[in-house]
Amino acid sequence: MRIISVENLEEGMEIGRTIHGENGTTLLAAGVELTSRFINRLKELGIASVYIRDDAVGEIEIDDVVSERTRLEALKVTKEVMSNINLNSSSFDIQMVNDVVDNIINELLANRDIVVNVLDIRAINDFTYGHSVSVAILSIITGIAMGYDHTKLSKLAAGALLHDIGKSKFPEHLLNKVDPLNEEEEQLFQGHTIAGFEILKNIREFSLAAAHVALQHHERYDGTGYPRQLKGEGISEFARIVTVADIYDKMTTSIVGRPRCMPFQALEIIMANRGIFLDPEVVEHFMNIIALFPVGTTVLLNTGEKAVVIQTSRKHPTRPEVRVFIDRDGKLITPPYEINLVYSSNYFITRVIEEG
Repeated sequence: MRIISVENLEEGMEIGRTIHGENGTTLLAAGVELTSRFINRLKELGIASVYIRDDAVGEIEIDDVVSERTRLEALKVTKEVMSNINLNSSSFDIQMVNDVVDNIINELLANRDIVVNVLDIRAINDFTYGHSVSVAILSIITGIAMGYDHTKLSKLAAGALLHDIGKSKFPEHLLNKVDPLNEEEEQLFQGHTIAGFEILKNIREFSLAAAHVALQHHERYDGTGYPRQLKGEGISEFARIVTVADIYDKMTTSIVGRPRCMPFQALEIIMANRGIFLDPEVVEHFMNIIALFPVGTTVLLNTGEKAVVIQTSRKHPTRPEVRVFIDRDGKLITPPYEINLVYSSNYFITRVIEEG
């Protein structure tokens, strides 16, 4: 199994990992053979890459950081909460949020050395809810790396999951606009931070510290953000964590009018903004939880051979274990062989082969 660009899919290829829609429904199940209709549908949905089964590579175990069931439940809860707010309700079931947050935290705490090494595949129309869930997961893992206890993680997670709840009060056409917002639209859009805070602070038993995530997740470490131009530690630590997770997920997800970045590209940008837009301490911890090369990524080695990443290392992010399946002359290697780059100093990755 490996990741391949949707632009390079061919009829007859098999889906390697199930692709879900915004309601948790199955768009394409693992094992489905692609037809031209399925490929065109994936393009229409704005999905950039998918996992496919590849006999040349063989089976690769790809484990998400949380179970599919927990992720889908979080997606369902997030959509229900934001949809209720959108229907002019001013409240939601806080216990429902707490339950799903606890499930995510408990799964992540079971493996404290976890690394995010799976490419999150979402349709463009699933961005808001899928993004909220991914930001929550990334924020929790960062909080674990920073030594947070369960109570603190719960508050961080709730704020992260609902950081964009203020958007539920804004016109959908504005949120999905492809062209840059004009000045009036930008001012209106920036109001989603204040709107979100107002919603959350009035929910009984919802942590005020968590509510501040909605208010402050667009603030920037150097004071150039909004809505209050807060600076440095004047921004809550929860919001500083969620800001990094928010930016990373947006960069690595397909959005209308903007192609996604590969994880290593997004991390380079995040590193470049350390101490400028982003808290340097948070960035340091965040860099340790993200795999530069997710499992299933096709890479080119310095030898001219092509390989697929089969395992990542938290201590050695640039040197994963790979399975070599194409030689320097472009011929298939049968059977493929494996190299752990940590122990093979003569080999290194020169680039990611994004086209698959």
